Amino acid sequence: MKRLLFNQPLVKGDPREVAAYWVTRENDGPLPPEDQSARDAWLAEHPGHVGAYDATGRAMARLEASAADARILALRDTALAVRAERRAPVWRLAAAFMAAAVLAGGSWSVLSPNGQVPSAVARLTPFINPDAAVYGTAVGERSTVTLPDGSVATLNTDTVLKLAFTDQARGVRLVRGQALFEVAHNKGRPFEVYAGDRTITAVGTVFDVRLDGKAVKVALVEGVVRVRQRLSLAPAATPAPQIVMSAGEVLEARPTEPMVVKTLDMGRQTSWRSGVVVFDETPLRDAIAELNRYSNEQLVIEDASIANLHVTGVFKTGDLTRFARTVEEILPVAVEVGPRGSTVLTRRPESISGRG
Repeated sequence: MKRLLFNQPLVKGDPREVAAYWVTRENDGPLPPEDQSARDAWLAEHPGHVGAYDATGRAMARLEASAADARILALRDTALAVRAERRAPVWRLAAAFMAAAVLAGGSWSVLSPNGQVPSAVARLTPFINPDAAVYGTAVGERSTVTLPDGSVATLNTDTVLKLAFTDQARGVRLVRGQALFEVAHNKGRPFEVYAGDRTITAVGTVFDVRLDGKAVKVALVEGVVRVRQRLSLAPAATPAPQIVMSAGEVLEARPTEPMVVKTLDMGRQTSWRSGVVVFDETPLRDAIAELNRYSNEQLVIEDASIANLHVTGVFKTGDLTRFARTVEEILPVAVEVGPRGSTVLTRRPESISGRG
């Protein structure tokens, strides 16, 4: 599904319309920092904004739960017809449609900003319970939580989980970040993690899920999981792409590309639980990007010529200074203090002149 385009955040107007705007934006993908600030400022303006936002989120959950319901399809078709005739603002239409669909228990469809119906409407797997609990960690933090069914989730740095269980299903949405799930066995209620446009389904399994923008990475420690595309551009009659993983495999998925499965060292993939990351001939730019996830301070490569130098070793998360000093010892790299106290890596002058 194509990302919707917006000229500027919607922060004024009927709270239901503004709430519909933000909930729809968040379902389309992570918000840029400036839009997160605009949303948070709007929520803080009035308690009624929070209520509208929560109600819209509950509506969204119900809408996703009955995507094929004939009553909802009829509501959608009617709404689209009204939109075409009256050119009503898209977020007013979204708010009205969500409110109507809540009563019918159904599904919804998003219009593009120019008022046209997208060529393919995404098929959504439900995020089940409208009264979802939320778990989160700040940058540099880790946290372990026991879920209502006895499953255990370990959250990595800067991670948000939305949890909802019912008698029929167990569901968790990974909003951002990374988490490792140790799933309690329950064959009658498979455990599902929704991350980006993928659904990861397990019964009794240990697996790690990481969301990086729209890319999803799944590392299977033990057991079996099924990964399938949740937002599909294929015709409704076409089965969504899916892969069954085995222990020791890592799957990478991007919205417009086939899923790729590799066999990798699970110790490296899950080392973050012990507060370390493991690099094996990793390009310096990738190593820095990984370590920057764990700190509000950031390492910066100033000289592109050192970006592809390789790093091997085990490094503590959150200790950027030690990493920088180690790199300075083993690579032709100099460490300097940059603007606003950032740590900047450049190529050592002697290596440029050929003496190092």
